[in-house]
Amino acid sequence: MDFSGIGSFESCLDDFPGNFMNPSFSGFHGVNWSNGFSYGNPRFEATSNVGNPSNIVITMAMTEDGSELLQDLLSLKDSRISNLIFNMVFEFIFKLMIHQFGRYLFQKLIESVDEIRLQIIMEKLTFPENHIYHASVHKYGNFSVKKLITTLKRSPLITYVIKAFSNKFEKLMTDPTGRYMIMECLDVLDSRTNDLLYVRAMERCLELSRHEQGVVSMNACIARIKGPRRDQLLDWICDNVRFLAQDPTGNYVVQYVVGLNNPAINDQIFSLLDGLYVKLSMTKTGSHLVEQCLQLSGMNRVISEFLGSDRLVFVAKDRYGNYVIQTALKESKKRNGRIHASLIMKLEEHLDCLRHGYGRNILRLIQSL
Repeated sequence: MDFSGIGSFESCLDDFPGNFMNPSFSGFHGVNWSNGFSYGNPRFEATSNVGNPSNIVITMAMTEDGSELLQDLLSLKDSRISNLIFNMVFEFIFKLMIHQFGRYLFQKLIESVDEIRLQIIMEKLTFPENHIYHASVHKYGNFSVKKLITTLKRSPLITYVIKAFSNKFEKLMTDPTGRYMIMECLDVLDSRTNDLLYVRAMERCLELSRHEQGVVSMNACIARIKGPRRDQLLDWICDNVRFLAQDPTGNYVVQYVVGLNNPAINDQIFSLLDGLYVKLSMTKTGSHLVEQCLQLSGMNRVISEFLGSDRLVFVAKDRYGNYVIQTALKESKKRNGRIHASLIMKLEEHLDCLRHGYGRNILRLIQSL
């Protein structure tokens, strides 16, 4: 690619309408646009000392009108123009992508330059500092990163993004803004490209599931992961379900997986939770999980544990447990008359205790059934 015939910035833009192209335009006054440029090798161009023109263009890019003008130039689809603008903003590319107005020029620029310059941009954004991570958690930068993902989705250069995200996976997943960049990859890219992110999700599942923001991201990941990695992740959750179910935050992951209503996975989870149903029924998040089990194929298993426990009356009187018992009574009445009758009989042994506190909810329900 030979740019030796390009003499000045203005000479590339003679046909562009408006005062911006007028050599007397105040932004260009007194500037020698040819000074400091060298053409031919894009790596050399990107690191050349461009002096004042670069400062003027980057200053323009940080204003609403200036950014729009530069975007209009890129819309001409003239490689000479896009390469010159690339030269002048390259050293400030990260500053550009996190700026309120500069980000729009960045997004237009990555659509306009060739693959070689895109690679130079990606190297700048990932080495030695992980600028992509910092942009991903920035209120303006995340829009630039999202555009970067969609622009590179069919390019081998997308691996720069995946590797950068992989290195900061847990931090991104626990950031209220950064998490959306992981989801963007999972939504836009194919499973083969996302494989490294899938692996990180499995490796960090336990830590993320115990984090208030991380658990939301983890559930979103479970919804998006495809192929064999999805089965591996669900198997991992099953293997750790007793720990997760008893964790106030991790419990939400178990609830989410149970809510997928995969018969094989649910049967495995319900079996592994044997011996914990009474305990879980008396915790805030655990009670919701037990109610889920009662409403699905785990009903007989849960009620059998209740019937064999000497703590049933404590569950019925508990602020959370009473809702579980109400669900058990309603579901068993609809689906299994025998076990329903056994549960009623067991509860009636403790009528006096149920006349106070939350137990009254159970008494009223029994009388209405």
